[in-house]
Amino acid sequence: MVKIKAISEIISVVMIVVISISLISAAYMYGLPLIQKSRDKSTLERIISFFDYNDPSSLPKKIEFVANTGSTEVLKLEADGLWEVHPFNENSPLNNSIIFSFFSKVTNIDTQDPISLTPGASCTSRSSGIVGKDSFSIVCIKGNPIFDGYNITYMIFLRNLTSPSGEVYSIQLTTPTNTLMRSTGKTIRISRESIDKTSNFIVTKVKIEIA
Repeated sequence: MVKIKAISEIISVVMIVVISISLISAAYMYGLPLIQKSRDKSTLERIISFFDYNDPSSLPKKIEFVANTGSTEVLKLEADGLWEVHPFNENSPLNNSIIFSFFSKVTNIDTQDPISLTPGASCTSRSSGIVGKDSFSIVCIKGNPIFDGYNITYMIFLRNLTSPSGEVYSIQLTTPTNTLMRSTGKTIRISRESIDKTSNFIVTKVKIEIA
């Protein structure tokens, strides 16, 4: 009887261990994706705010603030992704723009054609706006399905603004080498380099550095 009881106790312990391992495996299989999705959602919300022109702390808003005041601003985006800064003098349709691409399992957009988030503005034509009415920045977004998630891209294009008196104002982006800059950094430094005026054309050069 003692032997049978000992065997029963061993079997009970083994069963408890097996059940525990099964529960842990189930929690890992079903819980981890939910945790990852929740993290991706939080990251996406941070990125949305970072590119929202109506947010005073957003990247497009800070670029215009630096251009107007001459101050230096340092922003940090806690998200993994690839930055591209295309300076004004680049011979490319993407000249004078900032692009940020990242992977996410959640998205608020699913289109391969860029959509303008700036009212009345186009991502392709980038025609001149009006001083006092429009912003220099045109913010666009697109999202492409890839693997088990989406490759999401935010774009900031800087256009000219024309005043009622005919003066044209331009914010022109520069980089440390004044060529295309790519970076996976999270800290962005924005500074004003110069203001040049030729006749009715006023140019403010703003340097973008990413580390």
